[in-house]
Amino acid sequence: MMAEKLIPEIAEEGQPLPAEGPDPLDRISAPDEDADQFPQELILEPGGELDGAQRQNLYQKVISLNVPQKIRLAILGNREVRNLLIRDPNKVIPMAVLRNPKLTEKEILNYAQQKNIPEDVLLTITKHKSWIKNYPVKLALVHNPKTPLSLAIKFLDHLHDRDLQALSRNKNVSSILSQSAQRLLSKRRVK
Repeated sequence: MMAEKLIPEIAEEGQPLPAEGPDPLDRISAPDEDADQFPQELILEPGGELDGAQRQNLYQKVISLNVPQKIRLAILGNREVRNLLIRDPNKVIPMAVLRNPKLTEKEILNYAQQKNIPEDVLLTITKHKSWIKNYPVKLALVHNPKTPLSLAIKFLDHLHDRDLQALSRNKNVSSILSQSAQRLLSKRRVK
């Protein structure tokens, strides 16, 4: 789907979003009054863990929404909704999830570990300074095969020796990455 065609529907009246240039999602906002258009169980955090029937009901409500509604919900939704929308095949929706002010570092770590997440989400995580300061997030990004190799190699300098050693033996990562981890570990031991 063409994101350029979908996003202007969300823009405030009289303020069209640029077709190219900076990330158009930077200008998308979901005012608090937008929350009124969604059922409360999609916005408010649940009191406890959801059971299978509740989760299925939530899933049915989310998939019945159109793309602009999903984008608004991604910005406003609760943790369960964010976890559903982060896997949406339309790249714009997972990117909108990252704009949600309720997002926690634990969720970011979870997203960085997921191998079925869009590469754009991983790139956005690597560009967010406060998220990338979290060591487990960096480690998860290095271990994720969808993280671009150049970024994964850049993070090697920040890893502890034991993590470099584990990475150098990991068969699920690029051979270039594991060899780079081994070389860096050898350099550190020589010093």
